[in-house]
Amino acid sequence: MRLLNSKIGVLVLLGLLISSSILAMSPISNTMENEELAQRMGDVSTLATSSMNVSIPYVDNHYGSADGIIDPTEYAYSFTDPATGITAYFEHNGTLLYVGLEVSTKGWIGFAWQNYTSGFTEAGLNNSDVIVGYVPGKTLTDMWRVKGTDGVTVHYVLSLRNGSLVQEGYAPAEASIEPISGASLLQAYKDAIIGMRIGEIRHFIIPAEKGYTTSTHELYGQDLIYTITLTRIYRTGVSRITNPAGTSQIVYSDEYGTSTFQHLPDTDQTRILSADGSDNDTMTQLEYVIRLNSTDPNDIPLFNGTDVAFPFIFMYGSSEELNGLPVQHTYWTEPAMIEVLPNLPPTMTILSPEDGATIEWVASLKLNATNDFVVRASYKMDNRSWTDLQYNLQSKLWEAVVDLSVYDEGPHTFSFNATDLSNATGIAYVNIEIDRPFFPLLGMRMDVSRSFYVTPNFGSRVVDTYTIKNNGSAPISSVDVYLPEEYESNIIEFVAADNSGHDIRVVRLENADGMIRWRLHFPDPVKFQESFIFKTTMYMHSLFYLVIAEEYEYRLEFLRYPTIPYVLNNANFELNFEGGGSLVPNEVVPNLKKTNLEPFTENLFSVGLRLFTENTISRRETRVIVDAWGWLTYEETISLENTGGQAIATIPLTLPAYSANIKIFDQVGALASSQTQAAITTGDFNETRALTIKLGSDRFGANGFEPGYKYTFKVTYVVQASAYESSASGGILLELPMALLGDILVLTHHVEIVFTASVVASDATEGYRQLYGVFDTSYSYSFNNRTQRNPAEIFVVYQNTLGAAARPVLFSLIVGVIAALYVLYRKVELPEDTLGASVESDEHGEYDKVKQVGAPPELLSEFAQLYSSKTSLNIDLEKLDADRRRGKVKKREYMMRDNDLKKQVEVLDRKLPSVKEELSQHGPRYRDLIAQLELQDERIEGAKAGLRQLLIRKKKQRISRAAFEKSRQDYLKTIQKAQSATDRILLSIQEEAGEV
Repeated sequence: MRLLNSKIGVLVLLGLLISSSILAMSPISNTMENEELAQRMGDVSTLATSSMNVSIPYVDNHYGSADGIIDPTEYAYSFTDPATGITAYFEHNGTLLYVGLEVSTKGWIGFAWQNYTSGFTEAGLNNSDVIVGYVPGKTLTDMWRVKGTDGVTVHYVLSLRNGSLVQEGYAPAEASIEPISGASLLQAYKDAIIGMRIGEIRHFIIPAEKGYTTSTHELYGQDLIYTITLTRIYRTGVSRITNPAGTSQIVYSDEYGTSTFQHLPDTDQTRILSADGSDNDTMTQLEYVIRLNSTDPNDIPLFNGTDVAFPFIFMYGSSEELNGLPVQHTYWTEPAMIEVLPNLPPTMTILSPEDGATIEWVASLKLNATNDFVVRASYKMDNRSWTDLQYNLQSKLWEAVVDLSVYDEGPHTFSFNATDLSNATGIAYVNIEIDRPFFPLLGMRMDVSRSFYVTPNFGSRVVDTYTIKNNGSAPISSVDVYLPEEYESNIIEFVAADNSGHDIRVVRLENADGMIRWRLHFPDPVKFQESFIFKTTMYMHSLFYLVIAEEYEYRLEFLRYPTIPYVLNNANFELNFEGGGSLVPNEVVPNLKKTNLEPFTENLFSVGLRLFTENTISRRETRVIVDAWGWLTYEETISLENTGGQAIATIPLTLPAYSANIKIFDQVGALASSQTQAAITTGDFNETRALTIKLGSDRFGANGFEPGYKYTFKVTYVVQASAYESSASGGILLELPMALLGDILVLTHHVEIVFTASVVASDATEGYRQLYGVFDTSYSYSFNNRTQRNPAEIFVVYQNTLGAAARPVLFSLIVGVIAALYVLYRKVELPEDTLGASVESDEHGEYDKVKQVGAPPELLSEFAQLYSSKTSLNIDLEKLDADRRRGKVKKREYMMRDNDLKKQVEVLDRKLPSVKEELSQHGPRYRDLIAQLELQDERIEGAKAGLRQLLIRKKKQRISRAAFEKSRQDYLKTIQKAQSATDRILLSIQEEAGEV
């Protein structure tokens, strides 16, 4: 019996041994699974069918903690084991391994690894390093993650690419209830907050192009590095501040494998620095922080390197115990082969210059340095010191521009390095050769700052401030400045001055190779190691052109930096506005700084402008009469057009010195305010007269000369010629002075010089057309695009002729002819005007009776009565109309009285013509009286019409109050004088009739 029992025991042990061997060579069968814990692969669990190569990346910092909740951005790498459905999260910092495990189970989860020289195929877990853990029960319920409609509180730490701390605080604030989607924060910042849970830490970088794009912001052009922590969520009136990881729990152990599925705990558990886990009844998450190396003899160290790979397997069970059998595990023969990547230096590619390149003046350095995050990069030439490269946000390259004019010609070596956050540094080299086409002032370093000013009246002022330093041996006495010929028609004036404001001599050289050339001669040479600062100013016009008239939108295109035959070590550009104006909305600001620009670099910019400024253009015609009597007579016709977006009240007009008899007028009459200004009435004769043409007060009222208006006025004056004359071979040299219109752009200026018969021209400025008149000769000139800085300049050489002596004789003859004609006229009229007796003899020699001259008294009385009655009736009609307008007379009464008065006037109008005719037949005296009465009537009617027009202009606000009152008083005085004259004439007629 005992023998039988022994045999049975042996058979049982043999069966167990065979079954364990079979289990060791095959996966866990489906029948051992709990359906509730089956994960990711459908209803049937499967094994990995091919090996997985996994690389755990290096990170400088782990942003998070082993709190049992795996957050979306916490780990740099993750993958899902196809056999078990376990998702594993990894990253390391060279010392610690950060691990997260996630699977749908309520039991334990584990992972194990063998040495890189071993595997799991022969003995399963035997001799492996094993870490297992489980979450006791359900620990996580109703965890909130941020939605766009939630209010939140976020603590942030902001630093820059170089690691410097910029700010720390809360954004949104601690009491904010505003939905995060509508907060006034950077969009990239808000996007990073969406999906966070309380206590979560996120680290992210906002590139400069998505950061602060306003040039005036202190963080403009900077990459922004944020580390944020969510501390509160506000949703539908409820605030939460509790970290859901506070309820996390874990039971874990660091163990070593003893057989296929068996493992025992290490005596030394210090390899796991921290761990925690969470279970929401569906998904279990475990997190560990593990040392890569360990002194425990049962632990297997994990080495950094790309030449070794450690086999890893993953498994989980359905029970809350550390040594239970797994319901799923990775196939022993197909483990995940994991590399722990070392912290490698940045990978460097030199894009420019190319190896072996030949360079003339300037080297453009471009380095592509790739890594997790490169914080700085540098270069050096040969054995000189390292110099930082700048990171270009658009190209994503590290760049610099190097001036090679300070180096000798021949071969040289550029060295580059790049450093990441952990101070891992890479180095690369490239060889070049310097070969220059010409040798200008190689020892000179030049910096320039260009300020471009958009000025009114289509003007531009380009101010370039140069700083030169002589690092060579030869003194520098002059420099050349160039400008492409395409801008020649835009130039008004080019001047230069030193830093103290003293003028520098500028010589305009002949154009060459499509370039305008100026040479600036310094007052003193710039010697070795000396510096010199000077400015050049270009006054230009019409550099910007109209694009959209309704929006006053213009397009400006010009050179950002000067064009010179030297290397510009530092070049700066800035756009400014004078008199108002701005960039078109969303237009990129063209301000830019550059270093080490090659000679003759043409860096163009194009930008949209919105100019609601004064942009007035003018056309002028000037007629100058030259005679032998020492005076120049000027007749100016000036036409203005306001094409800008701003009304104009006044414009400047500067007349030459020694001008007199100034008159300013238009088709309507004199410009009263302009004509009576002090510069005309009390100005010094020997000084220029700075006049102001007062368009507002004289013609256009309070609104001024508005956009779209056109206006023409005239100015006449005389100038004493001797002040502008000098002796010259062949006659008298006269340099004609010109009136100036300030900075208003004169599109066309036609000048006609008239030489009377008393003078003859022998020489003149070229470019005229000669015209011959009956008594004079004219030279006609035409100039374009003129301002006060480049007025028309004309000289003539003339001589006096014999015609000058004939002038008094001519005047005497004219006076004599007029006197003779007057005497003849008086002889014809005198017999008719004789009053009293006339003695005539007839053919019989008898005297006739004396004829009495004069109209009958009754006729005179009738005429005076009719005319007086008509005048009274007209006055009554005017008073009636005035009372009606003021509401003093009702409509019915007004119509009856108006009708009655008009009938009486009609009766008088029918009688007066015949009485006038009869009275006119009694001699020219009565005809003159009637004519005088009619003339006074016309003056009264004309003044009344002028008053009506004046009132209309006042209602339309086309005349100022002062001008209106003055004109009104003038018209009223005219009416009063005419009525007084009429009364005097009628009174004299009544006296003659004997009524008075």
